[in-house]
Amino acid sequence: TGVPPDVWRYYLLSSRPESSDTVFTWANFVSCNNSVLLNNIGNFCNRVVKFLNDNTKYAGVITAADPARIAPGADTLDRRFIDDINVLLAQYVEQMDAVHIRAALTTARDISARGNQYLQESNLSNALFSEARAQCDTVMALASNLVYLLSAVFCPFMPSTAASICRQLNAPQRRVPDTFALDLKPGHVIGKAEYLFTRIDEKKVDQWLAEFGGSSTAEASAAKPKKEKKSKKGKPAQA
Repeated sequence: TGVPPDVWRYYLLSSRPESSDTVFTWANFVSCNNSVLLNNIGNFCNRVVKFLNDNTKYAGVITAADPARIAPGADTLDRRFIDDINVLLAQYVEQMDAVHIRAALTTARDISARGNQYLQESNLSNALFSEARAQCDTVMALASNLVYLLSAVFCPFMPSTAASICRQLNAPQRRVPDTFALDLKPGHVIGKAEYLFTRIDEKKVDQWLAEFGGSSTAEASAAKPKKEKKSKKGKPAQA
């Protein structure tokens, strides 16, 4: 198919049977790549790295966060973001320790989604950089370090993706921390942006179905176990 191994790893692990059966469909595979990997994880990492690398803004240099905005107990978007990430990170560690692989992968995805939400809430833009520089610096300090955290939480599932993130940040691969911390210090110079994922044309669904087989979306729906009908007396209905 030409699809990178990490995409296969993510999809198969995210849909692996743990408490019930699962059915593979090419439509779900393509949707997972485009909607989850590309639009969520890939979009967040690429947006942060490109904003930092813009020569008219930070020229690839990590900024310092405003201490008042990230202090424990501060009533700010930034502190709420840190607290939310710590909750998700603790959940991820607990799930990994219990070998709940699919749940842990979902939580890793949620960490990235929280990063996207933070950028939207903060209104990361050229206007923020020019009109509220200290706030923008804080957003970029937290966002770039969340990208670094994502390299750690996704490494067990997508090692090539994790390695790409570290190259982009010009930072060594890291272990999963107990709490979210600003490990990329002010003054650190990051590397160049890379695309983590690419969009898969939806026309590939029919092509791969014809070439390799597999279930269509309709067949997958039909394959799901149906609840047993009961008669009025509470006994299974006879065929």
